[in-house]
Amino acid sequence: MVDAARREARRDGELVSLTTKEFDLLWFLASNPNRVFSRDQLMNRVWGYASALDTGTVTVHVRRLREKLEDDASDPEQLETVWGAGYRLRA
Repeated sequence: MVDAARREARRDGELVSLTTKEFDLLWFLASNPNRVFSRDQLMNRVWGYASALDTGTVTVHVRRLREKLEDDASDPEQLETVWGAGYRLRA
């Protein structure tokens, strides 16, 4: 569950500690369920700038979100990688 007004996320009723950008990324993806976004699109929409050459920050933030939200971060069920395209949050 993601609560934008409180800037909180909960997993199984428990509050999940997220950084500002982790929350922003989660909120953006949750607001657009099942839609695939490339790393460049996420850099533009969440961070507010063109990625130029480095989209590694997106990868790092997705990994951290998976570690905090998924049962098994190495086999995610909600925050999916769509190979060759980007990431999506399954509804």
